[in-house]
Amino acid sequence: MNQSLKNRFIIGISILALLLSIVSCDKNATEPGKNTPPPLPPAESMQMNLSLFDSQPNNLLAKAALSKNNFLAAFGRVFIINTVVRVAAIVPTVIFVAAASDKQPELQEDGKFHWIYTVTNQSETFVADLAGWIDTPASEIVWEMYVSSTTHNPILNKFLWYEGRVKIGNKEGWWLFYDDKSPDSPIDVLKIDWEVPDNEHGHLKLTNVHQASPDLGDTLTYIKNNKENFLYFYDASKNEDNTIFWNTQTGAGYIQWFDYEKGVRSYWDENQNDIPAPPM
Repeated sequence: MNQSLKNRFIIGISILALLLSIVSCDKNATEPGKNTPPPLPPAESMQMNLSLFDSQPNNLLAKAALSKNNFLAAFGRVFIINTVVRVAAIVPTVIFVAAASDKQPELQEDGKFHWIYTVTNQSETFVADLAGWIDTPASEIVWEMYVSSTTHNPILNKFLWYEGRVKIGNKEGWWLFYDDKSPDSPIDVLKIDWEVPDNEHGHLKLTNVHQASPDLGDTLTYIKNNKENFLYFYDASKNEDNTIFWNTQTGAGYIQWFDYEKGVRSYWDENQNDIPAPPM
């Protein structure tokens, strides 16, 4: 082999090796080792803390009980919102949270780490396959949740229920959920854009992306700032903004909704009693 051919051969081999190294890095796990699985996103990337509205306040029928109309107005609206969100996301969220319960992932031949486990929710049983890998060029972790279930209606067979991307650092990203009622023709129903920098702060924006829904474009934004919680609902069809605020430490808060008290901010205290002004 003459020197010119030899040089071109060496260059060709070097380029091939470089290309192979790039391809292999596209689905690396976290550094420094390729065999280290990526960290699971925080459960708070899918969940809002609405525990204050889990049940109606006590003593509603007690003698001389003060009015709790403002809190009850907020309670009713949160209940409706939570019901709508649960239809699209509650079961996928339950399945996702279970992945963090001592489930050990395995690196498979597709270059992805897989968390494979079984979850039971009420009368339904699901076999979950959560796949994750790092998209090195994009500096993002990619997630896909495939679910199978013979107890679900309709039956699911490795259905891609949701997928998402998370920025390296595991503090912000997005999720996209698909309609589990039409597994053979995936339909986008809900997108969550999220930021969870730490345990005391969070920002979730839920958007209705179902093209056939009358509520297409509606958004629900949940903000947690230490003990302060904000729930902003935007009604796209009416172009109206609504707000509910509460303090998780005291239980006090307010509602400002377009169809309640003419949209005037209406407060309640730590006992969920109506008050005319913000609590001191």
